[in-house]
Amino acid sequence: MTTVISSDGRRLTLGNLIARGGEGAVHHVVEAPELVAKIYLRGKAGERREKVEAMVSARLHTNSSFVAFPIDTLKSQSGELLGFTMRKVNGFKSVHDLYGPASRKTEFPTADAKFLVRAALNLASAIASVHATGCVIGDINHSGVLVSDKALVTLIDSDSFQFRWNSRVYRCLVGVPEYTPPELQGVSLDRTDRMPNHDNFGLAVLLFQLLFLGRHPFAGRYRGKGDMDIRKAIGEGRFAYSDRRAETMMEPPPYVPMLDDYGKELSRAFEKAFHLPSRHTNGRPLASEWVKLLTDVQASLKTCSADRAHSFSGSLSSCPWCSIEQSMGRSLFVAQYSPTAPVMDIGRLLNAIRGVPAPPSPPEPEKLVGPQLSLTVSAEGQKVRSVRTVTVLAGAAAIAIGLYLMTAVQGFWGVALMAGAGFMTLRSMDLEPMFTAELAIAKSEWDTQRKDWMARAGSAKFDTSRTHYLRLASAHGELPAQEQTKLKALEQKKRQLQMQKHMESHLIERAKIPRVGAGRKATLASFGFEDAWDVMQRQITNVPGFGPSLAAELTTWARSVERKFVFNNSVPTDPQAIQQIKVEIGRRRAELEKELNRAPDELRRLTDEARALVTSPPQELIEAYRRLKQLELDMGTA
Repeated sequence: MTTVISSDGRRLTLGNLIARGGEGAVHHVVEAPELVAKIYLRGKAGERREKVEAMVSARLHTNSSFVAFPIDTLKSQSGELLGFTMRKVNGFKSVHDLYGPASRKTEFPTADAKFLVRAALNLASAIASVHATGCVIGDINHSGVLVSDKALVTLIDSDSFQFRWNSRVYRCLVGVPEYTPPELQGVSLDRTDRMPNHDNFGLAVLLFQLLFLGRHPFAGRYRGKGDMDIRKAIGEGRFAYSDRRAETMMEPPPYVPMLDDYGKELSRAFEKAFHLPSRHTNGRPLASEWVKLLTDVQASLKTCSADRAHSFSGSLSSCPWCSIEQSMGRSLFVAQYSPTAPVMDIGRLLNAIRGVPAPPSPPEPEKLVGPQLSLTVSAEGQKVRSVRTVTVLAGAAAIAIGLYLMTAVQGFWGVALMAGAGFMTLRSMDLEPMFTAELAIAKSEWDTQRKDWMARAGSAKFDTSRTHYLRLASAHGELPAQEQTKLKALEQKKRQLQMQKHMESHLIERAKIPRVGAGRKATLASFGFEDAWDVMQRQITNVPGFGPSLAAELTTWARSVERKFVFNNSVPTDPQAIQQIKVEIGRRRAELEKELNRAPDELRRLTDEARALVTSPPQELIEAYRRLKQLELDMGTA
């Protein structure tokens, strides 16, 4: 590992590489994990030495939390400037990954329309803070702006800023043409003192890209002669979205918001920012003015009733994002489709579900109902017992007779009569067989009532319901991913769909196919063969009069059409297919939310019901228990 020396003599160790650029590389600092070190490439440090030392001396890093300013210089053992330390920026990504719809879905999957406005507001605040320090960024472009998943903004490459210190101006030597104002296009920037108004142009471009799907404000369809690239359009003030169409001769590309979709004030601000400047005015909106404008826009946003990822100005009657997505055939954000239901806070709902206390374990129902001391032998029981008494007396008499016969008359018959009488007497002592049917019914009813009561008075039913609701919440959380999977599947089928449309546009009726004249074409049409796609998808020899030879002629023609197909990835997917997916996901979401909204109240009801069942057992349970105990008493087993 390389060791460098800070301005106070501390030895710092350069850790792993974080990033590498055209001027140098950024490393972790082993001894200071909150810092990183930018180390210039050989030959670059000398150009920046005085400027970096001046920035460190001015302690600019204490004046703005939006910028990774130099904190301390880093030198070699011999005193040669190597670079500087700055605060570490964790979890931030390029603003380009945010404003590009495709990359946004990957890098900022939770970002919605409101997120873009918030990021734009924070970007304006960041640049306003730079201007407040007396610096001018100069080289404003997307690579110098980082955004977090909270829409926070940090500006990097601060050592390229224009900075004035002790009456000396350290200029910004470079610039990206697409962000450079018209008055500086083609100018030698290393000889030019930048003004905040120059930054205001680059800021307006970045703000426009954030709010308008990554589109450059000077990229459009030129209605004049020849080509119109972005640099030339900037130099000539041809703002593609301007209301001054007759003057700019530009039209915006398809599938973008209208300029006034964010409100008239913001529209006027962009017009002002991109109008060719007068020699006597620095008329572009200041960064601080953008902060106020975007704060007002953010406050006016309302959420789309169809897709909660869409937010738009309260001055509009309908959602522009829905219209754009339907036209271009794909989602610009991870859709949060909800046709009628209000916005549901799943996190809050999950907390509410988990917060409902489960019922305690119930006591055994036998103990709850208690001993049935008031029961007496029923009339039926009395009758059965009377029969048993008669039977016992008869048995005793038979035994006496048997004894007499055994001793006085015939021993065998006496013994037989005594044995039979004894068996019948003993059997008649057990009353349970006389209640077999009633006992089976009573036991079954008691078992049913007992199980039902235990389930409702304990936590079993509650636990089942809570598990069910948690699974529903999990399914709800998976809906965005399911939608994206379905939309991705559509994207993967884009080639097939384009191919089908291409083939369908080539009609048999208009084609010149050897040996297939008007009559045969009419026959083919009668059997549903109208275009090249039909020929490729179905068996032609099934058509009367079309054998292998004619079928080969048609197939040869269809394949020639197929070879002319050129896939165009920029052509949008079928809007109807996308809408169908959204409807499907939206319907499922509405179903889940309808049931989930009932969850807390339903769980509380089950808890209250369980406690009530313990306090006041249901009459059905008590009656079932009494019937069983009555039978046991009548049988003499209680």
